[in-house]
This record gives sequence, C-alpha cells and structure tokens, in this order.
Amino acid sequence: MRNLIKRHPDLLLKSYASMEAKINYIKRNLNKQCHKERIFPLLLHFNYSTHIWPRCELLLSQGNKHFDLEQALVDNDIDFCKKFNFDLSQLEAKKKERKFIEEKDKLWVYVPAV
Repeated sequence: MRNLIKRHPDLLLKSYASMEAKINYIKRNLNKQCHKERIFPLLLHFNYSTHIWPRCELLLSQGNKHFDLEQALVDNDIDFCKKFNFDLSQLEAKKKERKFIEEKDKLWVYVPAV
C-alpha cells in the first residue's frame, strides 16, 4: 500500500470506497487478480460507474470472460466499440443503467461562522 501511495499520490484524492469497489469488482466479478494486471494501479483512475463497469459488463454479456483489462479500458468509447464490435449506442445504454457517482469523499463541509 505504501508503494502505491508513493507512486500514485493522486489516488488519495478519490474515495477509498471507490477504490475498494473497483478492486472488489475486478476480483469477484471478473475473477482477475489485480496485482497481475499490467494496467494496475492505473485502472483505479477510471470512473467505476461510467467507464469500468459498462465496458466490462458488455464484454461479459458477449461471453468474453478472458479479455485484457488494458485493451478494454484504455481506449476512448469509439475505439473500444470498434475493437470489440459493439455499437456506440450499446455502450451508452449500458452507461445509463448506472447512476454517475462522483468518486470523491466529502472529508469536511464548510460551515460559515454564525
């Protein structure tokens, strides 16, 4: 964990719950080990609800269980759809299934002095 924080301090700007959700999804739903993925820990920069989940779910629904996470996550939406033979409308529909969640913790709230 210390090396991860030293190499990618900007991950601390995002939510711990978000990081945990991404890792759990990759481990449990995709049956992949994060430390063996070439794109780890950089995949933690992607938004879970608008980037990781929709793409991986489309690939899983296609029956593709052994896809490379780097190929699935790095490209923009158009290149992803071309690479894996999806319509852009399919990806957009999958994105709308999940509500966008801003992945930042609210550590404190400003309250003006009374």
